[in-house]
Amino acid sequence: MTDQLSTEQGRQAILRPSGNIQDLVQLGADLQVRASKRRIHNVFDDGGYKELMLLELFNLKKGGGRTGNDATDDLGREYEIKTVARINARGERKNSLSVTTEHTLTLENIDRYRKVHLWIVAVFDQAAPEVIYEIEPSRLEVKFAEWEAKLLRQEESYREGGARPHLNNPKIPLSLIARNGIAVWRAEGPQQIELPRQVSAGLEKAQQLPL
Repeated sequence: MTDQLSTEQGRQAILRPSGNIQDLVQLGADLQVRASKRRIHNVFDDGGYKELMLLELFNLKKGGGRTGNDATDDLGREYEIKTVARINARGERKNSLSVTTEHTLTLENIDRYRKVHLWIVAVFDQAAPEVIYEIEPSRLEVKFAEWEAKLLRQEESYREGGARPHLNNPKIPLSLIARNGIAVWRAEGPQQIELPRQVSAGLEKAQQLPL
């Protein structure tokens, strides 16, 4: 099969598959089966794996309605989910963490943020959750009001022919989340909540794979 592929269209391939990825493929396939049950159709795209962890842990379903919120529970309450990476793209541990919002945040986004039941903010140390917070939208009002004021000032300029009002990904310091929210899961400590058995097994299997 490899020789057949290498001479396709009369060209000689440079790369030749030599590694065994079956364990990785199976792990990914198992994760996708679980993710599809939570309406995550590409578990490795756009933070799907991390989102799956949180949906499984708190028994939520992925959002998909017109409101644009990330998740709902069995009572129809809506949740905003944010994940924060402890390790940067260079493999270094970050000392200062913040929650990103929207590339083009508008007044409509702020209105949606205020109306959800809870925000869930999870810090991930690579594949594993480090700490997960819940925070009520009212406890984030200091940031919402700050952004709203900026957008309303922009709106005045927009009426005079300026750019459409938006903010470029304003951030929320994790320290504000930690101070005003509740840590509902920690990797270590008395507030730890056990991960679902299937999630724990998946993490353990991932950690055993060769680097």
